[in-house]
Amino acid sequence: MAGKKTAEFMIVNRRSGKALQATGLDNGLVVEQAEPVKTDAQIWTSVETESGVKLFNKACGKVLDVMANGTANGTWVQTWEDVDGESQLWKLVTVTATYKKIINVMAGKALDIVDMSNENGAPAQIWEDVEGEGQQWKFVSAAPKAETKTVRKPAAKKAEAKTEKKTTKRSTRKAKAEEQKAVEPKAETAAVTAIKAEPAKTMKKQEETPKALKKQEETPKALKKQEESPKTLTKVSTGAEKAVSSDSKK
Repeated sequence: MAGKKTAEFMIVNRRSGKALQATGLDNGLVVEQAEPVKTDAQIWTSVETESGVKLFNKACGKVLDVMANGTANGTWVQTWEDVDGESQLWKLVTVTATYKKIINVMAGKALDIVDMSNENGAPAQIWEDVEGEGQQWKFVSAAPKAETKTVRKPAAKKAEAKTEKKTTKRSTRKAKAEEQKAVEPKAETAAVTAIKAEPAKTMKKQEETPKALKKQEETPKALKKQEESPKTLTKVSTGAEKAVSSDSKK
Protein backbone atom coordinates (compact mmCIF):
# COMPACT_ATOMS: atom_id res chain seq x y z
CA MET A 1 0.00 0.00 0.00
CA ALA A 2 1.38 3.38 -1.05
CA GLY A 3 1.90 6.11 1.52
CA LYS A 4 1.36 9.87 1.32
CA LYS A 5 3.49 12.19 -0.77
CA THR A 6 6.17 14.07 1.06
CA ALA A 7 6.92 17.80 0.88
CA GLU A 8 8.37 19.11 -2.38
CA PHE A 9 12.14 19.05 -2.99
CA MET A 10 14.85 19.27 -5.67
CA ILE A 11 17.28 16.40 -6.30
CA VAL A 12 20.75 17.99 -6.67
CA ASN A 13 23.89 16.14 -7.81
CA ARG A 14 26.90 16.53 -5.54
CA ARG A 15 29.51 16.51 -8.31
CA SER A 16 27.86 18.95 -10.73
CA GLY A 17 25.65 20.96 -8.35
CA LYS A 18 22.85 20.62 -10.94
CA ALA A 19 19.24 19.59 -10.31
CA LEU A 20 17.44 16.59 -11.84
CA GLN A 21 14.58 17.74 -14.13
CA ALA A 22 11.92 16.31 -16.46
CA THR A 23 11.98 17.37 -20.11
CA GLY A 24 8.31 17.11 -21.02
CA LEU A 25 4.82 15.81 -20.30
CA ASP A 26 4.82 12.62 -22.41
CA ASN A 27 5.90 9.13 -21.39
CA GLY A 28 9.44 8.08 -22.25
CA LEU A 29 11.12 11.54 -22.18
CA VAL A 30 14.68 11.62 -20.86
CA VAL A 31 15.48 13.10 -17.45
CA GLU A 32 18.48 15.46 -17.39
CA GLN A 33 20.40 17.80 -15.09
CA ALA A 34 20.18 21.62 -15.17
CA GLU A 35 20.98 24.68 -13.09
CA PRO A 36 18.75 24.58 -9.98
CA VAL A 37 16.04 27.27 -10.35
CA LYS A 38 13.08 25.56 -8.61
CA THR A 39 10.87 25.30 -11.70
CA ASP A 40 8.11 22.66 -11.59
CA ALA A 41 10.19 20.41 -13.88
CA GLN A 42 12.83 20.29 -11.09
CA ILE A 43 10.38 19.72 -8.23
CA TRP A 44 9.77 16.18 -6.95
CA THR A 45 7.83 14.44 -4.19
CA SER A 46 8.34 10.92 -2.85
CA VAL A 47 5.91 8.18 -1.86
CA GLU A 48 7.07 5.21 0.20
CA THR A 49 5.87 1.69 -0.60
CA GLU A 50 6.70 -1.71 0.88
CA SER A 51 9.26 -2.38 -1.87
CA GLY A 52 10.82 1.07 -2.30
CA VAL A 53 10.23 4.76 -2.98
CA LYS A 54 8.50 6.34 -5.99
CA LEU A 55 9.67 9.78 -7.13
CA PHE A 56 6.94 11.94 -8.75
CA ASN A 57 7.72 14.98 -10.91
CA LYS A 58 5.55 18.06 -10.31
CA ALA A 59 5.49 19.33 -13.91
CA CYS A 60 4.39 16.14 -15.67
CA GLY A 61 2.95 14.15 -12.74
CA LYS A 62 4.93 11.07 -13.83
CA VAL A 63 7.45 8.94 -11.93
CA LEU A 64 11.21 8.46 -12.30
CA ASP A 65 11.77 5.29 -14.36
CA VAL A 66 14.46 3.37 -16.29
CA MET A 67 14.00 3.12 -20.07
CA ALA A 68 12.73 -0.24 -21.35
CA ASN A 69 13.13 -1.84 -17.91
CA GLY A 70 16.88 -1.80 -18.58
CA THR A 71 19.46 -3.09 -16.13
CA ALA A 72 22.74 -2.44 -18.00
CA ASN A 73 25.21 0.29 -17.12
CA GLY A 74 24.48 3.48 -19.05
CA THR A 75 20.74 2.92 -19.49
CA TRP A 76 19.03 6.30 -19.53
CA VAL A 77 16.44 7.39 -17.03
CA GLN A 78 13.00 8.69 -18.11
CA THR A 79 9.62 9.80 -16.76
CA TRP A 80 6.64 7.46 -17.18
CA GLU A 81 3.16 7.15 -15.81
CA ASP A 82 2.87 5.21 -12.56
CA VAL A 83 2.38 1.48 -13.34
CA ASP A 84 3.70 -0.04 -10.07
CA GLY A 85 6.68 -1.62 -11.85
CA GLU A 86 10.02 -2.41 -10.17
CA SER A 87 11.84 -0.16 -12.64
CA GLN A 88 9.96 2.75 -11.01
CA LEU A 89 11.02 1.87 -7.48
CA TRP A 90 14.14 3.26 -5.77
CA LYS A 91 15.94 2.86 -2.47
CA LEU A 92 17.61 5.77 -0.69
CA VAL A 93 20.97 4.87 0.84
CA THR A 94 22.54 7.38 3.23
CA VAL A 95 26.14 8.38 2.41
CA THR A 96 26.47 11.41 4.70
CA ALA A 97 24.07 13.54 6.76
CA THR A 98 23.42 15.55 3.58
CA TYR A 99 23.86 13.18 0.60
CA LYS A 100 22.22 9.91 -0.43
CA LYS A 101 22.54 7.33 -3.22
CA ILE A 102 19.40 6.54 -5.24
CA ILE A 103 19.45 2.83 -6.16
CA ASN A 104 17.03 1.33 -8.73
CA VAL A 105 15.27 -1.73 -7.25
CA MET A 106 15.06 -3.72 -10.52
CA ALA A 107 18.58 -3.08 -11.80
CA GLY A 108 20.34 -2.72 -8.45
CA LYS A 109 22.29 0.19 -9.93
CA ALA A 110 22.71 3.79 -8.84
CA LEU A 111 21.31 6.96 -10.39
CA ASP A 112 24.21 8.70 -12.17
CA ILE A 113 25.00 11.35 -14.83
CA VAL A 114 26.35 10.31 -18.26
CA ASP A 115 30.13 10.72 -18.59
CA MET A 116 30.28 12.38 -15.13
CA SER A 117 29.33 15.60 -16.93
CA ASN A 118 28.88 19.00 -15.24
CA GLU A 119 27.01 20.46 -18.23
CA ASN A 120 23.37 21.48 -18.33
CA GLY A 121 21.29 19.01 -20.33
CA ALA A 122 23.49 15.97 -19.56
CA PRO A 123 21.17 12.89 -19.31
CA ALA A 124 20.69 10.84 -16.16
CA GLN A 125 21.50 7.10 -16.30
CA ILE A 126 21.95 4.06 -14.06
CA TRP A 127 25.40 2.70 -13.30
CA GLU A 128 26.89 0.13 -11.00
CA ASP A 129 27.41 1.42 -7.48
CA VAL A 130 30.88 2.98 -7.23
CA GLU A 131 32.59 5.43 -4.90
CA GLY A 132 32.13 8.80 -6.50
CA GLU A 133 30.35 12.11 -5.98
CA GLY A 134 28.55 11.70 -9.33
CA GLN A 135 26.25 9.12 -7.69
CA GLN A 136 25.51 11.21 -4.60
CA TRP A 137 22.39 13.38 -4.38
CA LYS A 138 21.03 16.03 -2.01
CA PHE A 139 17.31 16.54 -1.37
CA VAL A 140 16.79 20.32 -1.17
CA SER A 141 13.49 21.68 0.14
CA ALA A 142 11.55 23.73 -2.41
CA ALA A 143 9.31 25.40 0.20
CA PRO A 144 9.41 29.22 0.06
CA LYS A 145 11.07 31.05 2.94
CA ALA A 146 8.76 33.27 5.00
CA GLU A 147 10.92 34.29 8.00
CA THR A 148 11.28 37.93 6.91
CA LYS A 149 7.71 38.91 7.88
CA THR A 150 8.18 38.20 11.58
CA VAL A 151 11.46 40.14 11.74
CA ARG A 152 10.00 43.50 10.66
CA LYS A 153 7.48 43.94 13.51
CA PRO A 154 9.98 44.73 16.31
CA ALA A 155 11.76 47.14 13.98
CA ALA A 156 8.47 48.95 13.38
CA LYS A 157 7.89 49.27 17.14
CA LYS A 158 11.38 50.69 17.61
CA ALA A 159 10.76 53.16 14.82
CA GLU A 160 7.51 54.26 16.49
CA ALA A 161 9.29 54.67 19.84
CA LYS A 162 12.00 56.79 18.20
CA THR A 163 9.35 58.95 16.49
CA GLU A 164 7.55 59.49 19.80
CA LYS A 165 10.84 60.38 21.50
CA LYS A 166 11.69 62.90 18.77
CA THR A 167 8.19 64.41 18.99
CA THR A 168 8.55 64.78 22.78
CA LYS A 169 11.94 66.48 22.39
CA ARG A 170 10.54 68.87 19.81
CA SER A 171 7.56 69.70 22.05
CA THR A 172 9.92 70.38 24.98
CA ARG A 173 12.12 72.62 22.84
CA LYS A 174 9.08 74.48 21.54
CA ALA A 175 7.79 75.04 25.08
CA LYS A 176 11.20 76.36 26.20
CA ALA A 177 11.33 78.70 23.20
CA GLU A 178 7.88 80.06 24.05
CA GLU A 179 8.94 80.62 27.68
CA GLN A 180 12.00 82.54 26.53
CA LYS A 181 9.84 84.66 24.22
CA ALA A 182 7.52 85.44 27.13
CA VAL A 183 10.47 86.51 29.33
CA GLU A 184 12.19 88.63 26.67
CA PRO A 185 9.46 91.35 26.47
CA LYS A 186 9.72 91.85 30.26
CA ALA A 187 13.46 92.33 29.99
CA GLU A 188 12.97 94.73 27.10
CA THR A 189 10.39 96.74 29.12
CA ALA A 190 12.82 97.06 32.06
CA ALA A 191 15.55 98.24 29.69
CA VAL A 192 13.24 100.81 28.08
CA THR A 193 12.20 102.09 31.54
CA ALA A 194 15.85 102.46 32.55
CA ILE A 195 16.63 104.37 29.35
CA LYS A 196 13.66 106.68 29.90
CA ALA A 197 14.77 107.35 33.49
CA GLU A 198 18.27 108.47 32.41
CA PRO A 199 17.22 111.96 31.12
CA ALA A 200 15.40 112.65 34.40
CA LYS A 201 18.56 111.83 36.42
CA THR A 202 20.63 114.10 34.17
CA MET A 203 18.18 116.99 34.62
CA LYS A 204 18.29 116.53 38.38
CA LYS A 205 22.08 116.79 38.37
CA GLN A 206 21.88 119.93 36.25
CA GLU A 207 19.41 121.47 38.72
CA GLU A 208 21.87 120.81 41.59
CA THR A 209 24.72 122.80 39.94
CA PRO A 210 23.49 126.29 41.23
CA LYS A 211 24.60 125.21 44.74
CA ALA A 212 28.14 125.08 43.48
CA LEU A 213 27.70 128.51 41.91
CA LYS A 214 26.40 129.82 45.26
CA LYS A 215 29.56 128.57 46.94
CA GLN A 216 31.63 130.39 44.35
CA GLU A 217 29.67 133.61 45.04
CA GLU A 218 30.54 133.32 48.70
CA THR A 219 34.29 133.47 48.05
CA PRO A 220 34.48 137.36 48.20
CA LYS A 221 34.21 137.03 52.01
CA ALA A 222 37.62 135.42 52.01
CA LEU A 223 38.94 138.28 49.89
CA LYS A 224 37.42 140.77 52.38
CA LYS A 225 39.31 139.11 55.20
CA GLN A 226 42.52 139.43 53.25
CA GLU A 227 41.82 143.14 52.74
CA GLU A 228 41.47 143.58 56.50
CA SER A 229 44.90 142.09 57.21
CA PRO A 230 46.81 145.49 56.93
CA LYS A 231 45.31 146.51 60.30
CA THR A 232 47.12 143.61 61.87
CA LEU A 233 50.33 144.70 60.20
CA THR A 234 49.83 148.25 61.50
CA LYS A 235 49.50 146.94 65.02
CA VAL A 236 52.69 144.96 64.66
CA SER A 237 54.56 147.94 63.25
CA THR A 238 53.45 150.24 66.09
CA GLY A 239 54.63 147.79 68.68
CA ALA A 240 58.03 147.56 67.04
CA GLU A 241 58.40 151.28 66.89
CA LYS A 242 57.67 151.54 70.59
CA ALA A 243 60.36 149.00 71.35
CA VAL A 244 62.95 150.91 69.30
CA SER A 245 62.13 154.19 71.04
CA SER A 246 62.61 152.75 74.50
CA ASP A 247 66.01 151.30 73.52
CA SER A 248 67.21 154.58 72.18
CA LYS A 249 66.32 156.34 75.37
CA LYS A 250 68.48 153.98 77.28
